[in-house]
Amino acid sequence: MPEQQPSNWQRRFQDMKVGFDRSKTSTSTPQPLKEINVNFPEVGIDSLYRSYQNFLTWFNGIPASGKLLAIVACGLFSMTIVKSVFQLITSLITLSTFGVILYLIYRFSILPKGNE
Repeated sequence: MPEQQPSNWQRRFQDMKVGFDRSKTSTSTPQPLKEINVNFPEVGIDSLYRSYQNFLTWFNGIPASGKLLAIVACGLFSMTIVKSVFQLITSLITLSTFGVILYLIYRFSILPKGNE
């Protein structure tokens, strides 16, 4: 049984190779590729202005209670982002201060006096 399995794979490979060769010779003239038109949005001041206008249109279309809720939600989101940035900066300052303190401890107490 183990001897039949490699021959089975070899036979399948030969069949695939013959099929590939047939398909290659049967299409003697290459088919033209289809063109696909992709419209990329314009990038720049114009698209930013259009986005701003779309936002204003949406914002003016919602009721007053929705406007208040949207303003509160945007304010909370903005404050969360600012808080996260400040926490990141504080963490970086703390880590750098801790690194300097560890280096000074290493330099003056652990490093042998003869290597200075």
